[in-house]
Amino acid sequence: MVLYHGCSDQSLSPGTPTGIVTSGGSHNISHTAGANRPDFGRGFYTTTWLHQAKNWANIRVRKLQGRHPAARAVVLSMHVERNSFANLQSLVFPSDRDNFYRFVTYCRGGGSPHAELAHRSSPYDVIVGPVTLAGQTIVVGHADQVSFHAAAATAAISRVVVLEVGKPMFDVSL
Repeated sequence: MVLYHGCSDQSLSPGTPTGIVTSGGSHNISHTAGANRPDFGRGFYTTTWLHQAKNWANIRVRKLQGRHPAARAVVLSMHVERNSFANLQSLVFPSDRDNFYRFVTYCRGGGSPHAELAHRSSPYDVIVGPVTLAGQTIVVGHADQVSFHAAAATAAISRVVVLEVGKPMFDVSL
């Protein structure tokens, strides 16, 4: 399975706490480096859609423009063997039905990662589902998210490659 991650070049340096890519395609991905209250809780977020990763990278760079005016949008490509998910605790939302919005609202509200609502003592390792805009109950078409919430999950990512670097941002036309 090929996954993409959109970020800024500020996230690439291996010497920083959020550094992602190290030499030879190995990685230093942390499941705890992300925002506190995204759709499925703190984690490392990826997508199967290249255009979506470009959009995420552009958004990240726009947010950094004040502090880092030379920041550039970056898309990472990574490979994950589907079988590596077999021993992980996973939750999959094939659509926005079946308690998807209830789960997202809980996670965005800062609820303990997946615990109370999902009756768990620890977070899921991986969650897959559609993308929705904050405060709305509508999914974004041609978009998905695969989020990693445990070290065992990020260990399943076998190789990370810097796929594209924007100057300063990508053309995201489809």
